Amino acid sequence: MGLFGGENKPISHGAVDTIIGASAKFKGEIVSSGSVSVNGEFEGKLLTEGELIIAKGSKVVGDVKGGSVIVCGQVDGNIVATNSLEIAKTGRVHGDLVGGKIIIEEGSSYRGRVKVEGEAEAASPVAEESTAAEDQAPATMF
Repeated sequence: MGLFGGENKPISHGAVDTIIGASAKFKGEIVSSGSVSVNGEFEGKLLTEGELIIAKGSKVVGDVKGGSVIVCGQVDGNIVATNSLEIAKTGRVHGDLVGGKIIIEEGSSYRGRVKVEGEAEAASPVAEESTAAEDQAPATMF
């Protein structure tokens, strides 16, 4: 029997391996082969092969790279997603975006260059096309 009378089942798909708590401030470098969730503040370099979640109310200063990246908080730095990158309506990004698939919800904002490319090409941290949202209305999904 597991906790609360349930059966013990291994945690698999959708589990978060590393969590930076809402009241935590972390400075440095994180390298992970699993998934990472930032709920507090992080400054530095963040690299993960799995999913990277930047929660609502959180702040990341620095470049990040993940398999799939979901931004609900704030990122001041470049983002590379080898699979998909999603900026939710509460997300704010100031930096270049590179990903195999990029979704920018209505109400979100970003300032930087955007490049959509295949998985093999997503290793490049610098985008070639420029999308200036500085003086424009919030970005919408495309």
